[in-house]
Amino acid sequence: MPITFRVGYRSPLVSTVAWALMLLGLFGLGLSGYLFGHTSGFAVAGLGWWLMAGQALLVLASAASIASGQGLLRRLEWARRLSLGLLALILFSLPVLPWVAGSPVMLGLACLAASAALLWALREMNTMLVRQEFA
Repeated sequence: MPITFRVGYRSPLVSTVAWALMLLGLFGLGLSGYLFGHTSGFAVAGLGWWLMAGQALLVLASAASIASGQGLLRRLEWARRLSLGLLALILFSLPVLPWVAGSPVMLGLACLAASAALLWALREMNTMLVRQEFA
């Protein structure tokens, strides 16, 4: 089968993943700002250090997510690889959410559906046609 190159083709999947990552990054920055305002009471209980480290990690992941989304819109290869890593990180951390939230059944089903969507997006971001966009 001959290889066909599509010059200038921009797949809607890559753009959708880019916008989703940027929105997720903005949500993470907003959550970090919210938590930053509520950490003063935990400093007495000895949890202040762990919460500040968690917030720093959240800010770092949010900044990486926003940068990855911007790079995906510009079709940069490093952004595709970073977005694959971020999507895999989200995929592996998603099963923890129902356990942290008290394990309601509907949240578990929503996490299962989100995991299936993330697996599909990861598989499609590695196809030859999508990789040709970044060449």
